[in-house]
Amino acid sequence: MFKGEKVFESEKSIKYLFQKSYAKTNNLVIIFSAFPTKGKQPTYNFVRTLSEFDCNKLFILDDFGSRASYYLCEKKDFAIERSVISLINFIIKENDINFIISCGSSKGGYAALYYGIKYGFDHIIAASPQYYLGDYLLDQTNSQDVTLFMSGVSADEDHRFLNEIMPKMIEKTQNKPNIFIHLGKDEPHYENHVKPLLAKLDEVHINYELNLGNYHKHSDVGKFFPTLLKNTIRELLNYPSLEIIQSMKGKQSIGSQCIFEVITDSEKNNIAWYVYRDNERIDMKNYSTDHQLSVTFDRVGKYHAKAFAVNSLKHKVSVSSEEIEVF
Repeated sequence: MFKGEKVFESEKSIKYLFQKSYAKTNNLVIIFSAFPTKGKQPTYNFVRTLSEFDCNKLFILDDFGSRASYYLCEKKDFAIERSVISLINFIIKENDINFIISCGSSKGGYAALYYGIKYGFDHIIAASPQYYLGDYLLDQTNSQDVTLFMSGVSADEDHRFLNEIMPKMIEKTQNKPNIFIHLGKDEPHYENHVKPLLAKLDEVHINYELNLGNYHKHSDVGKFFPTLLKNTIRELLNYPSLEIIQSMKGKQSIGSQCIFEVITDSEKNNIAWYVYRDNERIDMKNYSTDHQLSVTFDRVGKYHAKAFAVNSLKHKVSVSSEEIEVF
């Protein structure tokens, strides 16, 4: 079990990880997961990627069937979807949420779009999503195990059923979320899934922003999307940027002194520091406009610093330095 994982009991039991904002913000980022690597169990995506943001984050696990259910259905019964949206509504109510972003890549991108459009979230950030599930699962990846769970069999009727889930939902919706879609311009997903998706969004007058990367492999989404995801969330929620520069790295001798300095988007951002030795906090520096920290290594161990930045909106981010081994 993932640390902090809980189970929401509804028609279906939904496993999730909720990270509550310390600053009690009213925003929520919902993260849907992609397919697990073959032979591995489903897991939560982008937990580490989004760790710097002190915002409400809801990671939802899709561990139904042999590998996944797209957070939708079992044998055409949408109890999984009803349970997932019940969890989301529970988190919204319990935390006074009034601004929602859904995000994910590949299968998670499909779910981010489906839930974000159908249930009227404010923003959607999707990377290389599928659109025609029947084509993808049956023709493009031979994932009959997934289609068998979702639709019951893998016949032509079920192929059409899976293909039509997203288009029919978009045709019925009155919601107009803001949508950001990223993928490689030479990915097969662009022709097979994203172009038909964009045509449908144009048809119902839902605005979107398309961001094309210079790559052709679907798997390369994992290299390019995390930075885009962070930058887009930072812009949407008005969180400060934060990067640490350090005067030394690697192995150093006792008595060495390292200068840590942050680069952030405003000199008015307040910065605080923690210093760790062997993952135990040994020092701290309270918030101030001083963007530097000097650390003298007086004992053997593995050191790193962690910086926190807070802007005028009281939005906080944090980032850790590279480790320095002192001998």
